[in-house]
Amino acid sequence: MSARRLIFVFLVAAAAAVLLLPVSDTIGPAVMPALALTVFTVGMWATGAMPEHYASVAFFILALVFQIAPVEVIFSGLKSSAFWLIAGGMVIGVSADQTGLGRYLAHAFVRRLNKSYLQLITGIVIGAVALAFLIPAAIARLIILMPIVLGLADQLGFKADTKERSRGRTGMVLATTFACFFIPLAILPANLPNVVLAGVAESLYGLKITYGFYLLMQFPVTGALKGVILIAIIHFLFRQPIPNPGQSAGPPPTLSTEGKRLAVIVGITLCIWATDFIHGIAPGWVAIGTAIACLIPGLGVVRPADFRQTKGFQTLFFVAAVLALGSVVASSGAGSLITDGLLALNEFRPGHPANTYWAFSAIGMVISLFATLPGA
Repeated sequence: MSARRLIFVFLVAAAAAVLLLPVSDTIGPAVMPALALTVFTVGMWATGAMPEHYASVAFFILALVFQIAPVEVIFSGLKSSAFWLIAGGMVIGVSADQTGLGRYLAHAFVRRLNKSYLQLITGIVIGAVALAFLIPAAIARLIILMPIVLGLADQLGFKADTKERSRGRTGMVLATTFACFFIPLAILPANLPNVVLAGVAESLYGLKITYGFYLLMQFPVTGALKGVILIAIIHFLFRQPIPNPGQSAGPPPTLSTEGKRLAVIVGITLCIWATDFIHGIAPGWVAIGTAIACLIPGLGVVRPADFRQTKGFQTLFFVAAVLALGSVVASSGAGSLITDGLLALNEFRPGHPANTYWAFSAIGMVISLFATLPGA
């Protein structure tokens, strides 16, 4: 029996064990089924025993068949603005890839970075953050930017064949990787964990997190300041003279008519997103409007056939399931049971924010060791 099958059997057994645990009469009838479903689903996401979208579909089927929660609660994720933000963002990302706009912008940022290593790393970080406003997926930004950065490293003389020269190359790769993920956490639609956070806050507590407010609260410190610290650390650890400073990444590719059209569409979208604290339109609905504009014949910049090779839409099942799981746990009463257990382990008291912060940070770190960031 393969490892995946063993894990699957173990998770089924663990879920069954949770379901059969003796409980007091004060606990509602839906609490233990909801906990069992949570153990199975989160276990599948964390271990990869089943692809995330398969596990997400299994979650919906099990929740419906065993009536663990009302239908409107199970499918509450589909009503969330966060779900549609991901859906629209995928269309925007595919459009940027098909039209070449993403590669064009990446080249524009890195092609003249040959004066010093500090300028080189600074330009890479700024370019990655700029792409985060356009492409709402860290892996897509890495796919676009990493080949350009590696090509630039080769042309500047940072070869991988010697230890000394590869040090500068390593710094460029690390700067690209960290800047594509960690800094864009301050931009609401740029990373999946942000969107899941916004969706859970909306579905559980009715708290709507706007694009502009989130950017204002997060970007100065967890965005810009983190970027400055990243540049300083990379430069301190990996700096070295550029072997061939006369070389650059070459001229940028020619931007097509569709790419120019997409640049206008995305520019308008960013303006609407940034001012959502004024007009109140949720980022998800703006993203869907942008997706429709990208697909309209004549005006659009991408064809439906361009989506045949992308697997990004499988993420939609995962996002919907993550959002729904929180609602199911809360509505069934399982959330209260988990909260009581955490309170028993650690005393959360008003007036002791440091203790509460460290406790929740520790819980989050432990969960993240076994689950993906959105799942955690």
